[in-house]
Formats: sequence, structure tokens, C-alpha cells
Amino acid sequence: MKTRNWIFILSVVVAGAFLFSSCQKNPAPGVLTPDDETTVADNTLMENLLDDAYNTADQAVIMVDGWIYNNDGSTLKSAMVDTCPKVTVDHPDSTRWPKVITIDYGEQCTGFWGQTRSGKIVVTITDRYMKPGSERTIELVNYYCNGIHVEGTRTIKNEGKNDNGNLVFRVQLEGGKITKNDTVFMTRDFVRYREWAEGADTRNPWDDVFFITGEANGTNFRGHTYQKVITSPLEVARTCRFIESGTVSITIDDRAPVILDYGDGTCDNKATLTKGDKTKEILLKYHARKCNR
Repeated sequence: MKTRNWIFILSVVVAGAFLFSSCQKNPAPGVLTPDDETTVADNTLMENLLDDAYNTADQAVIMVDGWIYNNDGSTLKSAMVDTCPKVTVDHPDSTRWPKVITIDYGEQCTGFWGQTRSGKIVVTITDRYMKPGSERTIELVNYYCNGIHVEGTRTIKNEGKNDNGNLVFRVQLEGGKITKNDTVFMTRDFVRYREWAEGADTRNPWDDVFFITGEANGTNFRGHTYQKVITSPLEVARTCRFIESGTVSITIDDRAPVILDYGDGTCDNKATLTKGDKTKEILLKYHARKCNR
């Protein structure tokens, strides 16, 4: 799945946030509020921070797959990903599988696009990525991106091919959390299914296209619970830094849901928000290679 760009919006101080939330406990049905738009921005920040970390892990797994495909894998020791993290591959026992890949950014690592990372990403894989039944567990260990603490453990299982003949991966996130300035945080857990619609039969990652379904839940930056349901599959292509199509329903507490529509498949930064009979076009100002605004 591609990395994408985003902006972090958290524009109220504690006292102001308290007053605002007090006035918005029961917003009028069908009316888009500033809180709705902020929630969408918060959601995108969370999504992209997690994607940034896990896509790095995905690329390391693909690299290891390539090494194994071309040799017996017995000489795998370390390699470089991006400009500086050290990537090591270990066997926890004498067998070929599982393998543990550790991406170590140290105290600070500056990437190609100016982002700084620290900490580790640890990936345990049970078999080759393309083999049905194989699993990957990705753990973030004291991991930071541009000063934002990112947590969570993601498990990906290759479910084999669906009726369309495409590989499908079940993706589960547990304990997802991002923390800004050590105080403000947002949480997320989800189960998704990722269909590899194009590019699975080539070694060129830039022709990959995925369709994502599933749902998520958690607590947003203002302490409200939310549920996010993908109501039509999200189309994600590595050649585009924005989601190209698909719709998502986001519900905060027991309020009316907000529908985020990414469009008809055109690669652009336009999307629409709909609540009841009110619709507003928004611009997705998220830069895929930044860990915050």
C-alpha cells in the first residue's frame, strides 16, 4: 500500500475545546460542523502515520522475499532501506522459517523526503509473502516519526485468491495509537481486507493497485469514540499519493454519520463530505512523505 501525505489539525486549546464540545453535544442532523471536518483530518493523520510505518515494513519484507528467491537465504545479515536505518534478518531457531526482520532507525534517521524517524519496526514472518497462509506480525518499538509517537501491532495473513483471482490479505491492527507532544492521543483498532487487484505478477511496485474494505474504531483527539466503516472499497494505487475512489462512513459517539467520498478513480486531492442532505467539497492537503503537517 502506498504512503500518502497528510496535515495535522488540532486547533483548539483545552479551555476552548471544552467550550466547543459543550456546544456541539447534539449538533443539528444534516449539518456539517467544524468538528466533523476536524475529525476527518484527524482520521487521515492517523491513517497516514500508520501507513508510513507499515509500508516501510512491507518494503523490507519484499526485499527479503527477493533475496530468498535468488538464493537460499542463509547469508542474509543486514541491508539498508531509505537513507540510514539498519535492517537485520535473523532466524529465531535453526529452521528457515520464521524470520525476524528488524528495521532500526536508532536515535534519529532522516529519510529521503526530510522526515525523521527513531526507534524500531520488528517484523516476524512465517513464510514467503506471496504464499497463501503466510503471516506477518509487525510491531512498533518506541517508534517516532517527526516527533509523533506511533504504536500498534499489525498482523497480515495471506488468505489466498478470491473469486476474481486476486490475492487477498486480512489485516488486523491492535493497540494502534498516535501521541502528539506526549499528551494528545488518538487510538485505533481495525480489521481490513486488502485485495491486490493489479501488479501482483510483477516485481515493479509502482504498478500495484489495491482495493481495501473493512472497519475501524477508537477514540479521537478530543476523547470521543468513533467508528469508521468503508462502505465502498477504497482504491489505492502506488502511483497516486491520494486514495482514488471509495467511500467511508465516520460516526462520532451517537451522532449522524459523515460520509467521506474520494471520487470516481481520478488521481487528485478532491473529496466530498456529506452529512444528511448537506455536501461539501474538500481538498486533501496531505503530503505522503511527511509525518505531520
